[in-house]
Amino acid sequence: MKTTKTIVLMLMILLASVSLSAQKIGLTGGVAFANVTAKLEGVSVSAKMKPGFTMGVFTDIPVSSNFSFQPALNFVQKGSKSGDDTYKDKLNYNYLEVPLNFIYNNSGFFIGAGPSISFGLSGKEEFIDKEDPSNSENTKVKFGSGEEEVKRCEFGANVLTGYQTAGGFMFSVNYNLGLNNIANGNAIEGGTIKNKYFALKIGYVLNGNKHK
Repeated sequence: MKTTKTIVLMLMILLASVSLSAQKIGLTGGVAFANVTAKLEGVSVSAKMKPGFTMGVFTDIPVSSNFSFQPALNFVQKGSKSGDDTYKDKLNYNYLEVPLNFIYNNSGFFIGAGPSISFGLSGKEEFIDKEDPSNSENTKVKFGSGEEEVKRCEFGANVLTGYQTAGGFMFSVNYNLGLNNIANGNAIEGGTIKNKYFALKIGYVLNGNKHK
């Protein structure tokens, strides 16, 4: 836990220092449609998408006339939901995410990709038993290495595309795929659980009134 906090603090300091020297600083916000994929004994199962909230800040550092490096710091709600006529279950994870994207820009349109690292902040599972409401419960998600806990650190791959207007307003879509198993090995007997989501965002870019 102490190591994770140190890494988060270092990344935030690095992003802040990079922001001071960047030509563009942007703010984004929108909706993240999240899901998880569970795999056990070679069989993959995906739940239903769960909408959540995302917001963040990014910097844009030009590399050449059309390419730039764009690190960001985002708050993202991940998780999933499932249910039928007898029950409803919603899993919500709150993450601090640092994507490191490499962007190609042309006349306002942009596309890019890069790695990401996420840190679990908090979470909750809401279970509703429709047949017997007394069995319904809300459980706090714990991050750690215990059998009933979720791994705090997640590595992923991120892709995005969108358009930035001459006035600095932007619209973007991004997809993030978790690459490592967030379930501890003894939790589901060797199975894996991985996050994924796509997000629709709007934002505003300071000093962003010049298209490449």
